[in-house]
Amino acid sequence: MDAMKRRKKTKRGKLAHLLLAAAFAAAIAPFHLCNDYLRSADFDTVQVERRDSVWTIASRYTAKEEDARELVEAIIDVNGLPADGALRVGQSLRVPILRDRLPKLAER
Repeated sequence: MDAMKRRKKTKRGKLAHLLLAAAFAAAIAPFHLCNDYLRSADFDTVQVERRDSVWTIASRYTAKEEDARELVEAIIDVNGLPADGALRVGQSLRVPILRDRLPKLAER
């Protein structure tokens, strides 16, 4: 009897975890729809150097802090990085590009 109760309890626990994960994914998905970088078809490839972070790389490709935040999220997502954006020196990253949001370079 106890084994059957434990099995039912385990099944309910697994189902609860699955439903929780599905609810979390459904809640997060709409935020990706607002991020233009995640829909970009243009990419630049960057080699990670010492002292680089996802933020410093994103800052090179954006003029506004809000755009940099979106690009950080996209770089992490596109490259399958851990949520904290941990990088290793020499790693190759694909950076989504939005041509209309690239910072203007000073003319020489």
